[in-house]
Amino acid sequence: MLVAALLNLKMADSIHNRLKKILEKENISISKFERIIGVGQNSVSTCLRRESSISHNVLQGICIHFPNYSIEWILTEKETSNREAKNKIKDLLDKIKQELKNVS
Repeated sequence: MLVAALLNLKMADSIHNRLKKILEKENISISKFERIIGVGQNSVSTCLRRESSISHNVLQGICIHFPNYSIEWILTEKETSNREAKNKIKDLLDKIKQELKNVS
């Protein structure tokens, strides 16, 4: 029983860290993130602060409004090979766009 609780705690911590990574990568505040994904005010911030359960509404909102982040990655930090390739291409395109801005 204690081992299961510790495993769940570790998984919850990982999920919370990945949510924080999304916020950082998208460069948005928690409150803006909550508005975009359509959940109540403080629902994500409270979840992150308390490291409590993440509701299905949060996960569903991320899928709809942030399709670059898979549920699989949020839950397990694993990517499918197609998703990995897509993310690498997106990152390269972002770098190219930035370089073009710097040249202009």
